Amino acid sequence: MFAQESKYCDAQWCSLPKNHEAHSDPYYNGHLCENFDSKQANFSAEYLRLQTEWLSKIATDKTEQLVRYNFDTDSLFNTGEFQQNGIIGLDYKRIRFHISDTKQKEGELEFIISGKSNVTGNICDFKGSLKVLKVYEITENYDFPGQATLFAEYEFFEDSTQNHVGIFKGTFECSIVIDHETKEIKLDESFAIADGYYNRTYVGIWESYNSGKRKKCIWGDYRLPFTFDFDCGDGEMMVNLKYIKNGWETFGDGSEYEYRIGKLRLKKQWWK
Repeated sequence: MFAQESKYCDAQWCSLPKNHEAHSDPYYNGHLCENFDSKQANFSAEYLRLQTEWLSKIATDKTEQLVRYNFDTDSLFNTGEFQQNGIIGLDYKRIRFHISDTKQKEGELEFIISGKSNVTGNICDFKGSLKVLKVYEITENYDFPGQATLFAEYEFFEDSTQNHVGIFKGTFECSIVIDHETKEIKLDESFAIADGYYNRTYVGIWESYNSGKRKKCIWGDYRLPFTFDFDCGDGEMMVNLKYIKNGWETFGDGSEYEYRIGKLRLKKQWWK
């Protein structure tokens, strides 16, 4: 989806009071400039703080208990026949990710992850780890037992022998369902058709091996946080016209997908 270039949160446009929650919600992108610097590269710490702050008031910390549980890594992390979209740099260039393999370290809440990144056709292999920090299960006045949110830190290393490579690192958030009877944990996509849906979100930076330069890098399923004027959408992500030329020309128009044997499929499976 594309949107006309818009002005956000200046005195002439935004009528909300400065202490309104929209100015501190990572997904109210158009309002974030009241409290955050759009030129900042790394929002991983802010994202973790804001997302866990309210959860800690209505949820129970189940982190230690889950060491003995079975994680369905295929649904939680791997992308299968699809890709995840994201931005890299302050010009919001499109970056695509495919995660193909995930293994849990025995007896630990840590996962070894392998995949590929793609920026304008420059495809790089990466491998690294994702370590669980907290898991909050919603318990207060909630009718859906087992629904929870997982937070982790990640560090993925691109293959140093390839071109334009570096390290991805930051904070990860994922909606999960915990089955305490079977001791299984799976991805929760029950709100996938709702407005503003986001999941399996990576918020951090990419750091070049050669120059040490750091670039803002955020990716995931659907809506992306801390992208300021890039996302002009209401119910769904809409790319501001000023950034379309940075790899977003065919995003949202349906041309990247096809139906095959009754299933939606990405036409160009670039990771193969």
